[in-house]
Amino acid sequence: MISAPLRHALFPQVTIWSWVLTLCAVGYTQDAFDGRVEQAMSKDSLDVMTQMWHALPEAEVGGIALAGGASDASEIPGSMQRLSSKTLRQMSYADPIRTLHALAGVNLVAEDGFGLRPNIGMRGSGTERSSRITLMEDGVLMAPAPYAAPSAYYFPTMARMEGVEVRKGGSQIAFGPQTAGGALNLVSSAIPEAEVAGRVRLETGSFRNQQMHALVGGRDGQWGYSLEFMQLGSDGFKSLDTGEDTGFEKTDVVAKLEWTSTSGKHTVRMKGAQSGESSRETYLGLAEQDFASNPFRRYAASAKDLMITDHAHVVVGHEFNPTTRWSMTTEGYQTWFGRNWYKLDRVVDSTGAKLPLGDILTDPSMTEALGWLQGASTPSGVGLDVKANNRQYGARGVQHRGRWTFGGDQQHRLTYGLRAHEDFMDRFQWRDRYAMVDGQMALVAAGDSGTAGNRIESARALAGYMRAAFHVGAWAFTPGVRHERMALSRQDFGEDLERLGEGTQRTNNLDVWLPGLGVHVDLVPNLWTAFAGVHRGFVPPGSSPDTEPEFSNHLEVGTRWSSRMLSSQVTLFHSEHQNLLGANLTASGGDGSGDLFNGGASRAQGVEVEAVGDVLELTGASAFFADDQHHFPVRVSYTYTQAVFTEAFESDFEPWGVVDEGDALPYLAPHQFSVAASWEAPRWSYNLNLRGMSAMRTTAGQGDLDPSESTDAMAILDAAVRWKSSDHVEWFAGVTNVFNDVYVVARRPYGLRPGMPRALRAGASMTF
Repeated sequence: MISAPLRHALFPQVTIWSWVLTLCAVGYTQDAFDGRVEQAMSKDSLDVMTQMWHALPEAEVGGIALAGGASDASEIPGSMQRLSSKTLRQMSYADPIRTLHALAGVNLVAEDGFGLRPNIGMRGSGTERSSRITLMEDGVLMAPAPYAAPSAYYFPTMARMEGVEVRKGGSQIAFGPQTAGGALNLVSSAIPEAEVAGRVRLETGSFRNQQMHALVGGRDGQWGYSLEFMQLGSDGFKSLDTGEDTGFEKTDVVAKLEWTSTSGKHTVRMKGAQSGESSRETYLGLAEQDFASNPFRRYAASAKDLMITDHAHVVVGHEFNPTTRWSMTTEGYQTWFGRNWYKLDRVVDSTGAKLPLGDILTDPSMTEALGWLQGASTPSGVGLDVKANNRQYGARGVQHRGRWTFGGDQQHRLTYGLRAHEDFMDRFQWRDRYAMVDGQMALVAAGDSGTAGNRIESARALAGYMRAAFHVGAWAFTPGVRHERMALSRQDFGEDLERLGEGTQRTNNLDVWLPGLGVHVDLVPNLWTAFAGVHRGFVPPGSSPDTEPEFSNHLEVGTRWSSRMLSSQVTLFHSEHQNLLGANLTASGGDGSGDLFNGGASRAQGVEVEAVGDVLELTGASAFFADDQHHFPVRVSYTYTQAVFTEAFESDFEPWGVVDEGDALPYLAPHQFSVAASWEAPRWSYNLNLRGMSAMRTTAGQGDLDPSESTDAMAILDAAVRWKSSDHVEWFAGVTNVFNDVYVVARRPYGLRPGMPRALRAGASMTF
């Protein structure tokens, strides 16, 4: 834990910051940048884009909260996608991996089967701990320390979200600091519009999966409020050798308060959220032969593995519209996140040699050590080290955005944004020594706090962007530029466990400019459009002055077709990355130092295809239903990604190793697809969702895939049925992984990891 003096040193001038948060009542937020979600869905200025993508509201894709001040799709310099609240309710997944699979261009690697710590990337930029995308909730940075330590060991609870938005290409320059892949924004539940309203959702299922979600709120005159509670839990689908469960419990509480002036020009919003998690998750997978025998086994040596987290987040802000041509929003935010992931880290033999877990699971000569993991009693002098990965994170800042409209009939727009931000990560870790005694982990010696990591990473940043939209006939041009100025620092106290000295310090200062340009043209008004964009991407390099920042050049070209019956989008993308950054994370097969390092250059290119339409409309079958209340929307997405290293180099990072030019990047599926179909009737709906991807390399290489160094190809079918017994009550039942497919989703950090087996689910939702 961080002492009070250290907290003051990391976040000085607390009194001043308290005043800043209070004064943010002069300007809010983006509350996902453009107002309340429900209002935005009905009357947002991006209705053109919304209609373009959702001939049916049931299959809505588009962009609202990340619109960044645009008035229509022509002013969005890049790819934009959105999953609406109805789409999320139809899918009703708590796992973000399953949810995001519906979107083209989003690279996904599963880990625990529940999506507690998803690995998300975009357009071949890398997926490790979602550290190479900009992750937000309601437009606010949500990684625990997005500049100093962007790996997202905290991920907002997907089951309570009302919308999901993705921005790729040149449009993401408004949403840094990571601009090499894309921006992901999760939109939380809006305040109800009625005087008093609410909803309750209950679900139960296989493996004692439980979910309870309740929200109550309303509006009275100038005031609005909501209070939300969510609880998730499961006993887990893996079988621990000791007989204990392998599940999790997670709880979220979110409160919102809003005030609008009588003139309507001022809106003040406040949001507070707190969540906690206890999950019995491990980095220890299975050896090949054990996976073949029982893919859902957990070795006895992982019995003590446990993640405990606590998260708190507050936002205070204000929206001000002084004229019809000028609007501005400002918000202040502060986040605290504490975690201790207590998990098996290594084996130490009787000679004191440290045996990496990955080697034990793959080296046939280490069968004795594998036996210890499986529960065989350890000889005298042999130890199983369990590491307490104890860390504290903090982030806070103030961000402001404005929009000015000018011109005559074809109005032009100028949008700008500023953000002052600081964050930190404090490692204070230790290892405990265990022995295996008759299949049970027995504590031998407790470690001293700080002996396995005793340092602070911190960052201060000032960022700004400016983007314009100029209309000339059927053409729209959207030039923009982003500027990031940051200081990334490390203070390593080493063996000074009391932190009485200064330790060793290092700082890396950066000042970067990131330009972009988008072009949009109406080929056939209100039917067929084309767009193109180019921008410079950036990934911060960490606190080491010897590590270079990663820069990248991105090009995309696309076209959109929109008719009443069918909407589609096809996008080609090409990216060149220089000084490619890798992160030495245990989660990705490293030793867990967290250091960033350069790995040569790479190229990613591919195609994204998305289409949505109503089969009844397309075939003319809708004429058989006079009431016009039957629909059969089908939504398809497909992504092809080719990502290769364009320089040869050597790396101690296990998934890269010795890299030759032309080697494919690991953990990027070349093919990924999703097909969702729904039969919608007045009271009933039937939903099918097929998602799949090709096998992925787990180490850099080229040529035919080696089965021992790759994941499995997968195509998983989910099915659900819903019935509305009244206007306020809906019942549902479903099954995920209908055919109970068994497949390898990853071989990292240590050993093979399975996808979730077939699971039944049922429940009800009630509104009032």
